[in-house]
Amino acid sequence: MVRTLPLDSESRPDPSRILGIAAAIAIHAFAFLLLLVPMAAPSPEMLLPDDKPVVDWQLPKPLPVTPTPPEVVRVEQPQTRPQPQPRVVPDTSIPINDQPIADPGDAVVPAFDTTANVLPQSGDIGGPMSGVQLEYLSAKAPPYPREAFRQGLQGQVLLKILVDTDGKPLEVAVETSSGHRVLDDAARRFVLNNWRFKPAMRDGNAVQAYGIVPINFTLQ
Repeated sequence: MVRTLPLDSESRPDPSRILGIAAAIAIHAFAFLLLLVPMAAPSPEMLLPDDKPVVDWQLPKPLPVTPTPPEVVRVEQPQTRPQPQPRVVPDTSIPINDQPIADPGDAVVPAFDTTANVLPQSGDIGGPMSGVQLEYLSAKAPPYPREAFRQGLQGQVLLKILVDTDGKPLEVAVETSSGHRVLDDAARRFVLNNWRFKPAMRDGNAVQAYGIVPINFTLQ
């Protein structure tokens, strides 16, 4: 036998309370579902800009190859310059007894006086005279030194010569240099070994005497 008990007002369910609980459950369920759903990847249209840059790449065109013409080598013939002819020109004139030497490095001498310059009269009666004129017997021009010829050296040298009683030079010294030792030495040695003079005379006797001889080395 079923017995029905009368319902009390306090034991009845409250509709508003039930509605609130249901709403809370629905909200939590929706939130839980959102957590379960994976996030969708962004659309490519959203990431890429509307205007895409266009890269136009072109391979460089090869340049045309121009054949190199063969190099022409010109062979120039060396020009031979005429060598200057050396000359030794003494200031005084001496007759040339010997034949000129054919060597292009030797000197060419014109005719000049037969007397050399003299020094002032010396007061020493017993010593060599220095106030007389020395006459040449043989005075060929000195050869032009090859070294001086190659270097183009020129100049005048004054030689002080002591002539013995037989007319041979005893001493030859450089009174004034030409500025080039090679010219000075060539003139001094050649005059000492090759030149001959008439001896100076005093009271009818041959005596020693000094004289000055200028020699010019000139290239022409």
